[in-house]
Amino acid sequence: MQGSVTEFLKPRLVDIEQVSSTHAKVTLEPLERGFGHTLGNALRRILLSSMPGCAVTEVEIDGVLHEYSTKEGVQEDILEILLNLKGLAVRVQGKDEVILTLNKSGIGPVTAADITHDGDVEIVKPQHVICHLTDENASISMRIKVQRGRGYVPASTRIHSEEDERPIGRLLVDACYSPVERIAYNVEAARVEQRTDLDKLVIEMETNGTIDPEEAIRRAATILAEQLEAFVDLRDVRQPEVKEEKPEFDPILLRPVDDLELTVRSANCLKAEAIHYIGDLVQRTEVELLKTPNLGKNLLLRLKTCWLPVDCLWACAWKTGHRQASLTSNRITG
Repeated sequence: MQGSVTEFLKPRLVDIEQVSSTHAKVTLEPLERGFGHTLGNALRRILLSSMPGCAVTEVEIDGVLHEYSTKEGVQEDILEILLNLKGLAVRVQGKDEVILTLNKSGIGPVTAADITHDGDVEIVKPQHVICHLTDENASISMRIKVQRGRGYVPASTRIHSEEDERPIGRLLVDACYSPVERIAYNVEAARVEQRTDLDKLVIEMETNGTIDPEEAIRRAATILAEQLEAFVDLRDVRQPEVKEEKPEFDPILLRPVDDLELTVRSANCLKAEAIHYIGDLVQRTEVELLKTPNLGKNLLLRLKTCWLPVDCLWACAWKTGHRQASLTSNRITG
């Protein structure tokens, strides 16, 4: 076996033993010592808890108001019927939710084959028994909601969120979405040339028939790889928050020119030229102000000598970029 002592072995042999359509064994080797349990436990947990699938979530049975009751002519009570419906294996194509109907009368078992559905739905185990009718005149009708999901969702988590809208007689069912019914792994010894301390991982699993065991392991490995992908490159991929740049702005620019204690005549002259605020005033050059009718040099002199804040405001206006060239060359000087 060639290669650096720091290099990890990569499994090169995958053996898939298809025991049945729902039962398979997958063997992976060789693995570095300890990696059999590392990968086996991770895949086992994903297969049990994170595989998507379809499950019965709600049932309406004609003549039944709650799950703690019985129905005349039916051998099982309602709770037992709901438990049997939990084991219904359904494969749905292209939809997240479907409604199935069941109508049966006469003596005999009621099975999944009696369920009416469209072409997008496949009942994987049509021989699955739902209940038994014990009288010739007995009948049962129900509507079954099947939804797509992941993992296990107990009915108690949906009671409070749907209680206001759920009508009487609609029975909630614990939803077991995972198509994997049993999963176990075993780590055995493996040998490559002179190394005898390697691992061989054997995964044995059974599904409900809605997914092929080989496909289930492939999906679980894909989920694990996608979750670990972020650790390969630990750069922060979050988008930086773009802070809005606030321009330099002095609130005094929004004060009206009346705050400058001008005479009524001077204030009216400024307003006639659309100068209503101090900000409007500081954007005008000395030449522009002298061209204002009825506004002479005396007012400019008073602005320069008596109202020092106005002189400072011209500098503030220049900072904000308003009429920079004009204010630089023609700025009122004190």
